[in-house]
Amino acid sequence: MGGVRTTERVRLAAAALLCAVVVTGCADAPTPETVVVRAPVDAPKTAVPAPPTLPAVDLSTLPVAEPRNLVPGLPGTDGLEQRRNDDPALGTWKTASVLRDTAGYDAVHGTPVAAVPAVTLDVPTVLPVIDQRGGWLRVLVATRGALPSQDASQVNGRSVWIRADDTAPAGTDWRLHLDLAALTLTVDDGTTTSTVPVKAVGAPGTPTPAVPQFVVGSQWEQPGTYTPRVLLLSSQSETIDVYDTATGTSATAIHTSPFAATGPISNGCIRVSEDVLDLLWDKVPAGTVLTVS
Repeated sequence: MGGVRTTERVRLAAAALLCAVVVTGCADAPTPETVVVRAPVDAPKTAVPAPPTLPAVDLSTLPVAEPRNLVPGLPGTDGLEQRRNDDPALGTWKTASVLRDTAGYDAVHGTPVAAVPAVTLDVPTVLPVIDQRGGWLRVLVATRGALPSQDASQVNGRSVWIRADDTAPAGTDWRLHLDLAALTLTVDDGTTTSTVPVKAVGAPGTPTPAVPQFVVGSQWEQPGTYTPRVLLLSSQSETIDVYDTATGTSATAIHTSPFAATGPISNGCIRVSEDVLDLLWDKVPAGTVLTVS
């Protein structure tokens, strides 16, 4: 009897398996996903357009960007500050040494608005760089965009775009800061920082311009005058059109003075002692920025 029951169980299991195979095999098979083979797209390749060619500029028709001239139409700084150098070996802060007289533009590939000279007054032109795009540099210039009587906001902080090919990369480790309220000048030469007293700054009616400006590089000695030693800055008075009739400017400078009076009393210049000017004389590089607060 046991053998019969075992045989019967095997038979029933085999029948169930066969039934499952039949049912599965006869069920509808899933529809395969349609594969669409698309034709390749043959799109023409367009070359990147070359930058526009700059037309030749007759520099003799443009005003020269230097302290004695007025150059309308110059852009400001748009809040930009002097850039750090990509190559620290040149100095922390980026400047450009102008190799040849070149055109200054109001924008990249824009309108020429000034001639930027290779020599400003009596020294090679070295300018702080505040922006860079491709082969263009945006630099501060030592010239006025307007007289104070015309538009005080256009006097200082002027910039232009120049071609980098017309410059040599340069730099400075120096930074200067004038604190008007404290009557101090902070001198940072990249190695040491010292804060020293100043004798005088601009009076309330003729304040020292509180804008980023830079050391032009010109320095001269005038013994026996009100300004025995002078270190020229790029800024000019924002309240006086002209107070130096010889040059037709209202240029500001760091200079010594025979006057004993101190405080906010000058036409905008920064009066210092002989010892303080010695920290800068023949040392601070052209293109070094002075900030004022």
